[in-house]
Amino acid sequence: MTAAHYRLVFPDERPPEDGDADVRITDGTVVLVLGDGDVLRVPFGLVISSGPADGFALRIALAGGAQIELSRLGRMRTQLLAELRDGQAGATAAAAAAAAGQPEVFTATGRDGPVEVRVYDDVLLITGATGSERISFSFITGVALTSYVVTVTVAGGEPVTVPGLGRRAGELADLLAARRADARVRTASFLGELLPGLDPMTLRQMATLLRDGVAVPTAALDAIAPGTAGALLQKATVPARREAVAELSRRTALAIGFRQIGSARRAAVGTSAWHDPAAVPHIGAHESPGGSFGPGVLGMLAAETIAAGAGPGWLGGFPGGTYPFPGLFPGGSYLFSGGYAGFRMAGATIDHGQQHSMTPRPDVTRGRLTPATEDLTALTAQGAEPTVLAFVLGRSTGDRVVFEVVSRPEPMTFVFSAAGPDGLAAINRALDATGFQPPALDAGALDAGARGAGPLAGSLAGQIAHDADWSSRLDALLGSSSGSGSPGEGVS
Repeated sequence: MTAAHYRLVFPDERPPEDGDADVRITDGTVVLVLGDGDVLRVPFGLVISSGPADGFALRIALAGGAQIELSRLGRMRTQLLAELRDGQAGATAAAAAAAAGQPEVFTATGRDGPVEVRVYDDVLLITGATGSERISFSFITGVALTSYVVTVTVAGGEPVTVPGLGRRAGELADLLAARRADARVRTASFLGELLPGLDPMTLRQMATLLRDGVAVPTAALDAIAPGTAGALLQKATVPARREAVAELSRRTALAIGFRQIGSARRAAVGTSAWHDPAAVPHIGAHESPGGSFGPGVLGMLAAETIAAGAGPGWLGGFPGGTYPFPGLFPGGSYLFSGGYAGFRMAGATIDHGQQHSMTPRPDVTRGRLTPATEDLTALTAQGAEPTVLAFVLGRSTGDRVVFEVVSRPEPMTFVFSAAGPDGLAAINRALDATGFQPPALDAGALDAGARGAGPLAGSLAGQIAHDADWSSRLDALLGSSSGSGSPGEGVS
């Protein structure tokens, strides 16, 4: 818990509110216990951005336009900033549940503070103080590495740069290239299983168009191989929605897409992990405390003297073992063993436990006996737990785009307004940014400020429940428009 001074800024005409509060972060929530006893709880899912503000304060921007400013945090400001950043990253990753697989995590330093980069099997997720950026590999048109800065170019958007990675910049660029290639292989494998009769050249053309999450017009698919679009819809659509999809195809220019929602990556398995059987070197650990001879000629002379036995003489000390200069030491004479005097004067030293130790071997632990791999047979749009989501987008002449999940009996059909020749492609990219999760498209989630939710919230024309009135409500939303949308429109 941290004591702070808070200031609430509202998006409407209400005056700001301020006072003292105790701040804590727990269970994915920022909790403010205000001075009057009230409690303000802000889940990380509602935090759009967080970062430093003027005067060593901290500003948290919320969905809906409200802002929380915290000041007088003292040394806890840095820790609270770090906890907010980590919490945002975790909340964004949880919201990106449609991302497949476990992520590889990179930490970078951006202009506004630390940035966390997560690379999933199919998605690049960048979380910083100003918000999150979720980019599917299918919409990445290029990855460039220049002076330790990774630049990702995105279809229909501005390039995204990731600086401050240091030596890991090359590792991130290589990982993105490998993951994008793996995603293309999975798409080709899935289409090959879905339409086993396709020849390799036709399959190549289909896989190039039907990238993960990209909707392709049925006319473009039939131009490659006649009847392909109908076969795909027949294989991917659940029986309960086939009639509705047939009506959509009559009323709109239909586009078909597939989005991977489950990982095909399988972790390494086996009976036991492999370890280096050799013992870690520990030179010097067995010797008892004592003397050691110094390096060089003096060390050699000292060793020979001790081995031969110390006696009278220069190396053996002075006769009687008495140091003959009593005036140099208070209290009179300084008694010195003859052998020990020679031992020390010859350069030998006393071991005080500071001997140099050999550097241990690095940890060479490897994976299990069966290495990690991808089970491409797990990619399916059918069954109780499909790993691929099949969907359609229908564009009408009235600038309306209908979104329908066809591989499972979803409760809603969504209709968006999308003007311009790029309307369907824009809705496609915005849907992909939300992970194609229909529960994330309701009004509450659209107001949460997730990336992609903004364009969808502003263009949502209506939702149609899958009931007996579905056809009439669809007719009302589409108006007098019919299936004369642009058949060549797609997403590049």
